[in-house]
Amino acid sequence: MKKRFLKALQDKDFSEIFNKGSMSFLMRVGGQIIGFIFTFIIARFFGAKGLGDYVLAIIVLRIFSLISKLGMDIASIRFIASFSIKQHWNQIIAYRKQVIRILGLTTIILSLIMYFFAEPIALLIGAKVSYIQLNAFFIFPMSIFILNYQSLRGLKKIATFSFFNWISRLFFSTIIILIAVQFSLDDRIPIFAFLLGLILAAVASQIIFKINIQRRLKNNKVQELLSKSFNVRSILIVSLPLMFAQSGQFVMAWTDKLMLGGMIDSHEVGIYDVAFKLSMVIGIALTSVTSITSPKFAEVYANNEFNRLEKVVHQATKLTVWSSLPICFILLLLSPNILGLFGNDFQEGQKVFFMLCFARLITAFLGPAANLLQMTGRQKIYMNVLIVGAIINLGLNLILIPENNLFSDYGISGIEGAAVASTCSLIFWNLAMVFYAKREFGFWTIYNPVKVNNV
Repeated sequence: MKKRFLKALQDKDFSEIFNKGSMSFLMRVGGQIIGFIFTFIIARFFGAKGLGDYVLAIIVLRIFSLISKLGMDIASIRFIASFSIKQHWNQIIAYRKQVIRILGLTTIILSLIMYFFAEPIALLIGAKVSYIQLNAFFIFPMSIFILNYQSLRGLKKIATFSFFNWISRLFFSTIIILIAVQFSLDDRIPIFAFLLGLILAAVASQIIFKINIQRRLKNNKVQELLSKSFNVRSILIVSLPLMFAQSGQFVMAWTDKLMLGGMIDSHEVGIYDVAFKLSMVIGIALTSVTSITSPKFAEVYANNEFNRLEKVVHQATKLTVWSSLPICFILLLLSPNILGLFGNDFQEGQKVFFMLCFARLITAFLGPAANLLQMTGRQKIYMNVLIVGAIINLGLNLILIPENNLFSDYGISGIEGAAVASTCSLIFWNLAMVFYAKREFGFWTIYNPVKVNNV
């Protein structure tokens, strides 16, 4: 095993995935730890209901930010990676200027909608009106922050991307809330801490991205042509399908919490949120590996190196599986103690945690098919699959969350019903992505332990 691993490290692609993926993994672990500390503080000082109110308000902000970005954050990975490999830094600057112009317009419109329709939105999902009105002023900072760290990902600055994506905002927010609870236990403290942390992270990410581009411009040895202007249509053709795909992904990740808030109460949302976040620890390996493989897939595909593309996909899948298995085992073993740390109420989420762990592990074994489709111009396929998965998720939540449903005699209702809905829809869309990846590229992304040469 050791010899095989050392031999694999001699492969340039695997070495890059392993080294940069390892850095991303460590950042992701750090982010998860800080995230749990932040959640723990809210749960301990403000209870399950306080945590639920906070979660529902942040979900609404995420929804409006997602729409405002129009998929341009994910499209930026592809555009910037393709310009970066050719050292066309002025093209990146021109592209970013046009994106920010579009973003400025969309965020103003959506901020007004979110503010003036805060009351019906809050009534629908069981959230606080004042929180939603406050969050309406922070759509632009949230959107520009996400755009910045995805742009850094396109430059293959994986450590920097990982820091901003998984650590920066949570770190700032945790420091702020730790200081604030020493002086007051006002219900608004969690949301204030989040928003202040977001502002600091957005400003820092903008500065770091500009420094990276200016440094590369200064050291550029390639004679660039005059940078072309990017019209809105050329950007949106790529980005809009990605936005719809992100919308489907968002539904898969957050609909259960919104529907729990609307159909039951924010107390249940708080319990479910802790179990959900704990299960996401298993996905650390997958997200860490895909953080480097996304631009790599785009780069290899752009060079028409299809045999190399298959090799990189299999390397990524195997690395993900063997990183996920021990994490899953440890979490399952310690889950009663970990959930209990947040308070006695949160131990009700143990069944939810077990179900979601199963879904995360299956996802790891199925490989980065979704990522592969996104980064190789198959975003419409990705979008269609996610929309179908989102519809399944929505339908199952409607059926399974109510206390008196067809399956409530089997203990499937409330947070357990939401967990079953998420598990089924998550497995469906991952299997569908695998099928389409096989159809488009001629190989399976699934980890095969029998096939010894898939590293």
